Formats: sequence, C-alpha cells, structure tokens
Amino acid sequence: MREGTSGFWVTKKGGRITIGYEDYGVSEFGGGDFEKTYEMDRENSKKFVSALKKLYRGSLEKMIEDAFGKGFNDPKFWDFCKEHGIKYSSFSWSG
Repeated sequence: MREGTSGFWVTKKGGRITIGYEDYGVSEFGGGDFEKTYEMDRENSKKFVSALKKLYRGSLEKMIEDAFGKGFNDPKFWDFCKEHGIKYSSFSWSG
C-alpha cells in the first residue's frame, strides 16, 4: 500500500522522456521508501506524447497528471503504453 508519495517527476532530454516517483512509508517494505522510474527512447517518447495529445491538453506534466494521477498510477500507465504500442524500460529501488 502506498502511504505517501512525492508525486511524480518528468524530464525530457535529447528527445527521451523519464518519469518517476517516490513513495514513503510503504507497508510492503516494512515502512520503507520505494522509488520507480520509467524511461522511453526517442521513438517511444514521440509515440507517448502523440497519444497523450489525442486525449489531453496542456504541458507534458499536466497531460501525465491527467492521464495517470498526481501519485502516478502504474497500472494505468502500463495499460496506456500497451494500448498505444509504447515500449519503456523501468527500474525501482526500495530502502
């Protein structure tokens, strides 16, 4: 269960998009913290932005918030990417 969240962050550099978030006090990790990061290459970043623009308006951050929530809903992101043929890599950290 996600106890608290930092909200998500997004960076766009060299045409690549990185999205991440950190949760605090996660019961599954004995009350520890958890961080998740998703990365998309240039081609998939373009697909991602294009798909978001068909459904949402505003800055990239605003569209991501509207699509996946302030706390970033992983299953919604996974489903969105699967539906639009978007590939990404991910990694996580807990401690």
